[in-house]
Amino acid sequence: MKNVVGIKQELLLSRIGEDATARWVMALLTTARRIDAACAELLTQHDLSEGRLAALLAISAEPGLTPRALSDRLEVTSATVTGLLDRLDRDALISRRPHSTDRRTHTLATTAKAEALLSTLAPIYRDWLHTLGAGVGPSERDSAARVFASVQHNLHAGSRNE
Repeated sequence: MKNVVGIKQELLLSRIGEDATARWVMALLTTARRIDAACAELLTQHDLSEGRLAALLAISAEPGLTPRALSDRLEVTSATVTGLLDRLDRDALISRRPHSTDRRTHTLATTAKAEALLSTLAPIYRDWLHTLGAGVGPSERDSAARVFASVQHNLHAGSRNE
Protein backbone atom coordinates (compact mmCIF):
# COMPACT_ATOMS: atom_id res chain seq x y z
CA MET A 1 0.00 0.00 0.00
CA LYS A 2 1.14 3.53 -0.74
CA ASN A 3 1.98 5.95 2.01
CA VAL A 4 -1.04 7.72 3.45
CA VAL A 5 0.58 11.05 2.56
CA GLY A 6 1.69 11.37 -1.06
CA ILE A 7 5.18 12.38 -2.10
CA LYS A 8 4.10 15.86 -3.27
CA GLN A 9 2.44 16.46 0.08
CA GLU A 10 5.50 15.08 1.92
CA LEU A 11 7.69 17.55 0.04
CA LEU A 12 5.45 20.42 1.05
CA LEU A 13 5.37 19.24 4.66
CA SER A 14 9.17 19.16 4.73
CA ARG A 15 9.20 22.77 3.49
CA ILE A 16 6.53 24.25 5.79
CA GLY A 17 7.45 22.32 8.89
CA GLU A 18 5.95 19.15 10.22
CA ASP A 19 2.96 19.21 12.54
CA ALA A 20 0.14 16.76 13.20
CA THR A 21 -2.64 18.95 11.80
CA ALA A 22 -0.81 19.67 8.55
CA ARG A 23 0.06 15.97 8.14
CA TRP A 24 -3.57 14.98 8.75
CA VAL A 25 -4.87 17.48 6.17
CA MET A 26 -2.25 16.26 3.67
CA ALA A 27 -3.37 12.66 4.28
CA LEU A 28 -6.96 13.72 3.61
CA LEU A 29 -5.88 15.53 0.44
CA THR A 30 -3.88 12.51 -0.75
CA THR A 31 -6.85 10.22 -0.11
CA ALA A 32 -9.22 12.52 -1.99
CA ARG A 33 -6.83 12.71 -4.95
CA ARG A 34 -6.45 8.94 -5.06
CA ILE A 35 -10.23 8.44 -4.95
CA ASP A 36 -10.61 11.03 -7.70
CA ALA A 37 -8.01 9.26 -9.87
CA ALA A 38 -9.64 5.86 -9.32
CA CYS A 39 -13.04 7.34 -10.18
CA ALA A 40 -11.64 8.85 -13.38
CA GLU A 41 -10.18 5.47 -14.32
CA LEU A 42 -13.51 3.74 -13.68
CA LEU A 43 -15.39 6.26 -15.80
CA THR A 44 -12.81 6.14 -18.60
CA GLN A 45 -13.79 2.50 -19.14
CA HIS A 46 -17.20 3.88 -20.16
CA ASP A 47 -15.77 6.79 -22.16
CA LEU A 48 -16.92 9.30 -19.54
CA SER A 49 -15.35 11.86 -17.25
CA GLU A 50 -16.68 13.00 -13.89
CA GLY A 51 -17.89 16.21 -15.52
CA ARG A 52 -19.73 14.42 -18.32
CA LEU A 53 -21.27 11.99 -15.81
CA ALA A 54 -22.41 14.86 -13.59
CA ALA A 55 -23.95 16.62 -16.59
CA LEU A 56 -25.75 13.44 -17.69
CA LEU A 57 -27.09 12.84 -14.19
CA ALA A 58 -28.34 16.42 -13.89
CA ILE A 59 -29.99 16.37 -17.32
CA SER A 60 -31.53 12.96 -16.64
CA ALA A 61 -32.92 14.19 -13.32
CA GLU A 62 -34.33 17.36 -14.86
CA PRO A 63 -35.13 17.02 -18.57
CA GLY A 64 -35.57 20.40 -20.21
CA LEU A 65 -32.71 21.98 -18.28
CA THR A 66 -30.98 24.84 -20.09
CA PRO A 67 -27.19 25.04 -20.39
CA ARG A 68 -27.21 28.03 -18.02
CA ALA A 69 -29.21 26.14 -15.40
CA LEU A 70 -26.87 23.16 -15.82
CA SER A 71 -23.89 25.45 -15.25
CA ASP A 72 -25.51 26.66 -12.03
CA ARG A 73 -26.34 23.12 -10.85
CA LEU A 74 -22.83 21.82 -11.48
CA GLU A 75 -21.17 25.01 -10.19
CA VAL A 76 -18.99 25.33 -13.28
CA THR A 77 -18.58 28.02 -15.92
CA SER A 78 -20.72 28.30 -19.02
CA ALA A 79 -17.61 27.56 -21.09
CA THR A 80 -17.10 24.30 -19.20
CA VAL A 81 -20.72 23.30 -19.77
CA THR A 82 -20.39 24.08 -23.48
CA GLY A 83 -17.46 21.67 -23.73
CA LEU A 84 -19.27 18.97 -21.76
CA LEU A 85 -22.41 19.32 -23.87
CA ASP A 86 -20.51 19.29 -27.16
CA ARG A 87 -18.88 15.99 -26.23
CA LEU A 88 -22.13 14.46 -24.92
CA ASP A 89 -23.90 15.56 -28.10
CA ARG A 90 -21.14 14.14 -30.29
CA ASP A 91 -21.44 10.84 -28.39
CA ALA A 92 -25.24 10.85 -28.94
CA LEU A 93 -25.91 10.98 -25.19
CA ILE A 94 -27.95 14.19 -25.17
CA SER A 95 -30.29 16.05 -27.46
CA ARG A 96 -30.63 19.81 -27.70
CA ARG A 97 -34.01 21.27 -28.54
CA PRO A 98 -35.08 24.87 -29.14
CA HIS A 99 -36.36 26.54 -25.98
CA SER A 100 -40.11 27.18 -26.16
CA THR A 101 -39.92 30.82 -25.06
CA ASP A 102 -36.30 31.93 -25.46
CA ARG A 103 -34.77 31.69 -28.93
CA ARG A 104 -31.30 32.42 -27.52
CA THR A 105 -31.03 29.08 -25.75
CA HIS A 106 -32.14 25.48 -25.94
CA THR A 107 -33.24 22.71 -23.61
CA LEU A 108 -31.41 19.49 -22.89
CA ALA A 109 -32.53 15.88 -22.62
CA THR A 110 -30.71 12.58 -22.34
CA THR A 111 -31.05 10.01 -25.10
CA ALA A 112 -32.01 6.36 -24.70
CA LYS A 113 -28.31 5.55 -25.13
CA ALA A 114 -27.47 7.80 -22.16
CA GLU A 115 -30.18 6.31 -19.97
CA ALA A 116 -28.90 2.81 -20.77
CA LEU A 117 -25.37 3.91 -19.88
CA LEU A 118 -26.55 5.42 -16.58
CA SER A 119 -28.44 2.21 -15.78
CA THR A 120 -25.28 0.20 -16.47
CA LEU A 121 -23.10 2.52 -14.41
CA ALA A 122 -25.31 2.80 -11.32
CA PRO A 123 -24.61 -0.67 -9.86
CA ILE A 124 -20.93 -0.51 -10.87
CA TYR A 125 -20.51 2.83 -9.14
CA ARG A 126 -22.48 1.68 -6.07
CA ASP A 127 -20.31 -1.43 -5.73
CA TRP A 128 -17.14 0.63 -6.16
CA LEU A 129 -18.22 3.03 -3.41
CA HIS A 130 -19.01 0.12 -1.11
CA THR A 131 -15.58 -1.34 -1.80
CA LEU A 132 -13.96 1.96 -0.84
CA GLY A 133 -15.93 2.06 2.41
CA ALA A 134 -15.36 -1.58 3.34
CA GLY A 135 -14.23 -2.04 6.93
CA VAL A 136 -15.42 1.40 8.02
CA GLY A 137 -18.23 1.00 10.52
CA PRO A 138 -21.25 3.24 11.11
CA SER A 139 -19.72 5.14 14.03
CA GLU A 140 -16.52 5.76 12.07
CA ARG A 141 -18.54 7.00 9.08
CA ASP A 142 -20.52 9.34 11.35
CA SER A 143 -17.32 10.68 12.91
CA ALA A 144 -15.73 11.13 9.50
CA ALA A 145 -18.80 12.98 8.21
CA ARG A 146 -18.56 15.40 11.14
CA VAL A 147 -14.85 15.90 10.51
CA PHE A 148 -15.42 16.51 6.79
CA ALA A 149 -18.14 19.02 7.63
CA SER A 150 -15.71 20.86 9.93
CA VAL A 151 -13.00 20.93 7.27
CA GLN A 152 -15.47 22.18 4.66
CA HIS A 153 -16.71 24.85 7.07
CA ASN A 154 -13.12 25.95 7.73
CA LEU A 155 -12.40 25.97 4.01
CA HIS A 156 -15.44 28.15 3.33
CA ALA A 157 -14.65 30.47 6.24
CA GLY A 158 -11.04 30.78 5.09
CA SER A 159 -12.07 31.71 1.56
CA ARG A 160 -14.33 34.48 2.93
CA ASN A 161 -11.42 35.93 4.91
CA GLU A 162 -9.10 36.22 1.92
